[in-house]
Amino acid sequence: DFQVVARVEAFIAGWGLEEAVKRAEAYRQAGADAILMHSKKSDPSDIEAFVGEWNNRHPVIIVPTKYYNTPTQQFKDWDISMIIWANHNMRACVDAMQRTTKSIFERQSLDEVEPNVVTVKEVFRLQGEGELKEADKKYL
Repeated sequence: DFQVVARVEAFIAGWGLEEAVKRAEAYRQAGADAILMHSKKSDPSDIEAFVGEWNNRHPVIIVPTKYYNTPTQQFKDWDISMIIWANHNMRACVDAMQRTTKSIFERQSLDEVEPNVVTVKEVFRLQGEGELKEADKKYL
């Protein structure tokens, strides 16, 4: 099903709780299926204040990138509908690529990195190689 999630940036912009609730309510009334409440604080105080004021009148989604130390149970206790773990996998990839590149550059060899990377076969599997082959048969 198609869902419309309205992202509220009031806390990011420094406008505070009243504006966050005002915008969330406008999005709810406009037909949004959920509210994504965002905050750049390193603690979840903005989110806690919002859900306290919001009173669970519509699903709330959060992105706890900056307040990652908050236990997930806390979000469950606040009736958060969904958590998006937005960019940690991508950031982990960057770290792995930097370490791999450094090793290749320093050693001028792949011998140290090869045991620590996925196989080319796995890359093809993730890309849907079978589906691509079927498309080739059909369209080429």
